[in-house]
Amino acid sequence: MTQPQRPDLHKDVAPSPATSRSVLASDAEREDMVERLREATAEGRLTLEELAERSEAAYLARTREELRSVGEDLPHVTPPESSASATGQRSFRAVFGDVTHHSPSLEHGIEATAVFGDLTLDLCASPAPSTGELTIEARAFVGDVHLLLPEGVRVEMNCSKVLGDLRNVTREHSGPEAVTPLIRITGSAVLGDIVVAHPNSDRRTYWQKWLDERRGRA
Repeated sequence: MTQPQRPDLHKDVAPSPATSRSVLASDAEREDMVERLREATAEGRLTLEELAERSEAAYLARTREELRSVGEDLPHVTPPESSASATGQRSFRAVFGDVTHHSPSLEHGIEATAVFGDLTLDLCASPAPSTGELTIEARAFVGDVHLLLPEGVRVEMNCSKVLGDLRNVTREHSGPEAVTPLIRITGSAVLGDIVVAHPNSDRRTYWQKWLDERRGRA
């Protein structure tokens, strides 16, 4: 009499798809979480000390699960998709080290982030944007963001700080505002500094060429 076949209890089971616990977090997702933490602090949900601690944990998070745990007790913490790629914005980062970039493209704006390191962006040799305006999103967390700008530009600095510092040591621009390039700087400094300055030289720049052309038409 033929015995019925028993199920093979040792049959290999196909591994289940990776869960969010094992999916690595992106830089954009970390930045979105830190921004949400800043909003929660402004709403009175977190203290400044908690903001600093959680921001550090967000930047150090390796997976999405670890990142979500940073703000799991806060409402609406699901980070939206970053719009940087859609707008063409250039992103520069210094993480656990010092990084310097010279002459980056400025046409679509810049995102500058320093985490446990210093980021220096020298914009003096970069062609000015065709609109004559540039937006820089700067974030300094236990590190510094240094922005070297050419002479003859206006600077508007609208950044927040938590146990950090904001310094604009550029010289006052000359000429009417209508024909002067404008640089808007937004972002935050948490246990770090955002410094805006001119380089130690009087070299002529593409920005000065743009300014001269505009003044010639005015």
